[in-house]
Amino acid sequence: MELGIEVTEAEEYRVTAIMPWQARLVGNPDSGILHGGAVFAFLDQVGGLAVATRVYPSFEITPTIDFRLDHLRAPAKGKTVVGVGECYRLTEHVAFIRLTAYEEGQEHDPLATGLATYMRMKISAQNYFGKSKHE
Repeated sequence: MELGIEVTEAEEYRVTAIMPWQARLVGNPDSGILHGGAVFAFLDQVGGLAVATRVYPSFEITPTIDFRLDHLRAPAKGKTVVGVGECYRLTEHVAFIRLTAYEEGQEHDPLATGLATYMRMKISAQNYFGKSKHE
């Protein structure tokens, strides 16, 4: 909610989302460049969503185990950031994700690339969210 993330595409192994530029996410007010932590948090969410697309229609809680992000360059002021996550391997307990961020329309000039692993906590949605009010 705070980052304004919007999923634009979801496939079986891959998800694409956007994070619009927002003044409150700026790291340096003089330059207007987004804070690297906002990009990191955005891609962490994209990674979790990539796991969700891989295990769908099941539901799993997927806390981050490890996350390696290389910030290649800063996004330009006012530009929307696109994040792509691909779940390239799924084991019984761990999901492995490749991540890329770029400015909208600049997919061949990445801002950041990363690798992440997420724990697969096989908890049913009913057990996690509780029974519905209608039961």
